[in-house]
Amino acid sequence: MCRYSRFAAPSAWTQTRRSIIRAALRLLIGLMFLAGCLQARAEDRSAAAARQILDDARAEAARDCSRPAGVLVRVLCNRQLRVGLRTYYPGFSVRDASGGFAGYEVDVARHIADFLGVRLVPVAVDPKTRIPLVASQDIDLVIATMGHTVQRDDQVTFIRPHYYQSQTVIIGPTDRQITGWDDLTAQTVCLPVGASSSCSSARHHIRILTFDRPEQLLDALAFHQCAFIVHDNTFFAGLLANPQWSSHFNVKFGFAPQPWGMAVARRGAAAFASLLTDLSIAYHADGVFLDLARAHALDQVFLAQEQQRWSSPGCITASGTADASCLISPADDSDAADTSRFAGRATWLEGVASQWFGLQLNLSLLQHQSTVDLLLGGITYSLALVSGTLLATTGFALAFARLMGSGPLVVRRAVGAVTAIGQTSPLPLLLFFGYVVAGGLTQYTGLVALAVAILVIGFYNGSNAARAINEAYQAAQQRSFLDAVSAAGIQLVAFLINATKGSPAAGMIGVPEFLNVMTDLTAYSRDRAAVYVVLLVFYTGLVLAVIFLLSVAETRLAITVERRA
Repeated sequence: MCRYSRFAAPSAWTQTRRSIIRAALRLLIGLMFLAGCLQARAEDRSAAAARQILDDARAEAARDCSRPAGVLVRVLCNRQLRVGLRTYYPGFSVRDASGGFAGYEVDVARHIADFLGVRLVPVAVDPKTRIPLVASQDIDLVIATMGHTVQRDDQVTFIRPHYYQSQTVIIGPTDRQITGWDDLTAQTVCLPVGASSSCSSARHHIRILTFDRPEQLLDALAFHQCAFIVHDNTFFAGLLANPQWSSHFNVKFGFAPQPWGMAVARRGAAAFASLLTDLSIAYHADGVFLDLARAHALDQVFLAQEQQRWSSPGCITASGTADASCLISPADDSDAADTSRFAGRATWLEGVASQWFGLQLNLSLLQHQSTVDLLLGGITYSLALVSGTLLATTGFALAFARLMGSGPLVVRRAVGAVTAIGQTSPLPLLLFFGYVVAGGLTQYTGLVALAVAILVIGFYNGSNAARAINEAYQAAQQRSFLDAVSAAGIQLVAFLINATKGSPAAGMIGVPEFLNVMTDLTAYSRDRAAVYVVLLVFYTGLVLAVIFLLSVAETRLAITVERRA
């Protein structure tokens, strides 16, 4: 009889099971080691490809720096990297009082400059200047919270994989219930100049008011100058985390997720773009982008996903380049259903101008029905503005002159004081004052802005014309008021023409007239020469038409006075 002992030899099944477990552990460790090696090799391949491009550029720079063949060689020859950065975008790039820059994008720029072995030279840019400056090679690289869109691809070369991603959000008062675009129709929505969301807003017939800097949106919202503001969700992250601010304003809805891309010029920067692409792959794979975002307390979901993507050997070819299937496509702001009836003709005209005259016209504004509608609306507002200011100027001039010439003493002095204000105050200051008053009394819309502009411009020019009429009336007391108007006809006509020429100034308070609309829609275009020509022709023709009509009216007035005499 055998007695059990804990020191007895293990059974065959136990030995087999232990062997299987040991083999599985060895396999698991081997797979982990292999994955680590593959990841390291993937990162090394991308970094090595970037170093090879850099070495080739350095060799070329060593041979001759008198005529750099491209942007990268010029950077190495000058030993400095000029990077376009935003001046106020918390978390990403902020310039302090001493002129220094800090933020996630600034740190990315420093890493690139360190890799190249050159000095970083920050250059302040904004949504209006970032594309023109890099396209003209006044700067070497732009890293400025710029969404990568299909529409911008023909202006600059974007670097992929992207270094960040955001989505656009609508922010408004917590007591305003907004569920979608339809609730914003006819509302005044404010956004930064050059924002790609301006086209999306236009398609939904939303009135746009733009500001040069995104921080101005916050003041406009706080002082009820804008019903809602639109910008990237990253800009509002810190504010929404503040209980005091978020108790008054919140996110209504979000749309249009956009990857953010570094960008270089389309010409002369192919080698630099390839180097930055390889660096971006390596920075994603080894967690540089992720660590920099974490250091600035930014949202890291996208970067964590990208690190996992680019750590995979399947996304990097044997040469270290990116597999196209792993790259995120740029956002597309276009809409096939939004094609206008002028689209075909616009494309034909672009082709004719290019083939016959060598001109590169950009008639994209005529290819979308939403922008065509906005342009037609701008023309309508301009015509209404000019007509209104002519009537208002005439009305103020005649009323003020009559009261100053034949009213009670108190009224004459009061009107004299009021016209003195109109004569001595700058028009922009009067427009701004009217804008503030109207914004405090009612919801500020395009029609309200139009009414304010008509009254202010009419008051400004009517005050000057009234003085001229009153002086003519005082100089010939025995004659009628109509005679005084006729005698001061030249001055009256001059101020009516001045009112016409001053009408585009109404755009500064949000009147959606032609100049304002064209400026908003082309703020991010690199070539706006054709736009300015169109504006010049439009306003010149408008002023000439007014001059002709006024000359006819002046002639008829003179004939009437002569008949009465």
